[in-house]
Amino acid sequence: MLSRSERIKRARITLMHGGQLDRNLITPQISESWNRCIEFGLDPGGEPPVVQVSARELRQQRQHDELVHRFAVAQMQALYQQIAGSNFMIAFGNTQGTVLATVSDGQFSDSKPGKSIVPGSVWIESLRGTNAMGTSAAICQPLIVHGEEHFFLTHADVSCFAAPIFHSNGELAGVLDASSDCRARHAHTLVLMQMAATHIENSLFLKQQERHCVLLFHSRGELLNSVSGGLISFDASGRLAAVNQRGREILSGLPVRPGAAFEAIFDTSFGAAIAHLADHPHPTLRDLLGSQYAVQWANPHKIDARHLPLALKPESAVRTRIGMAGYVADDPALQTELLKVERAVRLKPPFLILGESGTGKEIMAHHIHVASGRRGAFVPFNCGAMPEHLFEAELFGYVRGAFTGARKEGAAGLANAADGGTLFLDEIGDLPMSSQAALLRFLDLSEVRAIGATQAQKLDVQVVAATNVDLEQAIADKRFRADLFYRLSVVQLTLPPLRKRQDFHALAQHLLAAITLEIGITEEAMALLSQHRWTGNLRELRSVLFQLSLLVTNGGIEGYHVQQVLGGTDPDVSGRPQIGLRGLITRRINDLLQSNGSNVSETAKALGVSRNTVYKYMRSRRLN
Repeated sequence: MLSRSERIKRARITLMHGGQLDRNLITPQISESWNRCIEFGLDPGGEPPVVQVSARELRQQRQHDELVHRFAVAQMQALYQQIAGSNFMIAFGNTQGTVLATVSDGQFSDSKPGKSIVPGSVWIESLRGTNAMGTSAAICQPLIVHGEEHFFLTHADVSCFAAPIFHSNGELAGVLDASSDCRARHAHTLVLMQMAATHIENSLFLKQQERHCVLLFHSRGELLNSVSGGLISFDASGRLAAVNQRGREILSGLPVRPGAAFEAIFDTSFGAAIAHLADHPHPTLRDLLGSQYAVQWANPHKIDARHLPLALKPESAVRTRIGMAGYVADDPALQTELLKVERAVRLKPPFLILGESGTGKEIMAHHIHVASGRRGAFVPFNCGAMPEHLFEAELFGYVRGAFTGARKEGAAGLANAADGGTLFLDEIGDLPMSSQAALLRFLDLSEVRAIGATQAQKLDVQVVAATNVDLEQAIADKRFRADLFYRLSVVQLTLPPLRKRQDFHALAQHLLAAITLEIGITEEAMALLSQHRWTGNLRELRSVLFQLSLLVTNGGIEGYHVQQVLGGTDPDVSGRPQIGLRGLITRRINDLLQSNGSNVSETAKALGVSRNTVYKYMRSRRLN
């Protein structure tokens, strides 16, 4: 097997004779650079041109790159302390390949290579061939170029280590380079260079994004302030302004692009996050893929309520509008319920969610879990689907041999799985009376005793229950315990049915976008949909939108598509004189205007249409 030096020598022979380079002999980065140099017309057997800018031009370039140059010089001094005495020169070059600053050991600076790497010298790849600074700038990647890997043999006695530096917008800002005699090669040098480059990038990021709110985040709290932490900034409206490379890696799979909403990345609203970070000594955030991070503001002075726009101050974020991650919640009745959640969640009371089937009770339960900031799991439990004799075993667990058919190793139970998190008891109204007594005991004591166990275990669980059953009537019919009802309904939330929601248009647009981004929907079709009774609520709407999407081959969903799926009449409008499509749209818009005090902007937002459309039908109202 050939040694590394033997492989490079064979590759150089091929290069000197103009042959096809064997990728097995050298790294792809070096072979691709050599090929580019050949395309530039450079001769590997010749001498590289020596290019040096004038003192005046050097000053101009330093002024142009003043910010990154300043941060680079500071980091170079710190880096030099780590490798001093090892015969190294550290240089910083800008995007034009011009060396703006150097620091070095005396021995190396007096050598021939050291005398060629001086402020003002130009090391762009198209002139100086394959070299760490120029090639790293060309490929925007960290790079080692050792000895004969340089395109020109005149540089064969030098090893170079380079790491690119990027602006907060992702554009190249410059390159940090360390060069030494080949005999002084150190394997850890490139790692040090990359760490130093990251320090410079982070300083650049904070300075360039100082007008915005910058969030520092990491999956491990102890590494939050290390170079492996992510940085992401948001403007005053909660829109992403910039994210560093590490942050982009951590949030892989999420829409981390300029203009993306905070709620499209994290599972809480921007205002709620500000309040959470202000109130918690060790705050955390969870992204929409379920990963949780330790977080802190990198520029906390920007988060002072006095410096924030009114809509983003913690005390007014709830009062103006509360968001639910990945969900439309602009209906006034729903906003009222969300306000209850924001005010109560930190006190950890039980929540009882009431509403018709399909109104989004589990979505609300998950929102409560997220708003609580709890680190544990969200554990759903369907009370209606569980046989009476298995309820306690599934919820509280059992020990080995507790009953016939039990697992040999026993089971911990879902309440244990929710310790530190949230237990969502769905269909609580269908729970048998005998099981209700066991649940009440758990709520009163906050402890469980597994079946067959002799000792109880204390748990920290946020309980959220939900049902579409009229529990007060169930109490009157002796199907539900009154004491359990009062224990569960400390905070009672009622979700409006879809037919009564004022944000129907925006909600339908949101659900359609979740099905497909390739088709839209006309105002005529949306008006017809809004007149349907929607007894199945969100589930029915999703189903209908899916069916409609299958009917459209190009363009958007039209009114006749809606009639095809829903039929010509509807229980909500049958028996009434047909007033025509224009009349339906006019009535819908003017009903909203009447309910919100003729607020055109709110009406347009709720319907998902432009303000011009609202004005058009307002004129219709006045003329009619």
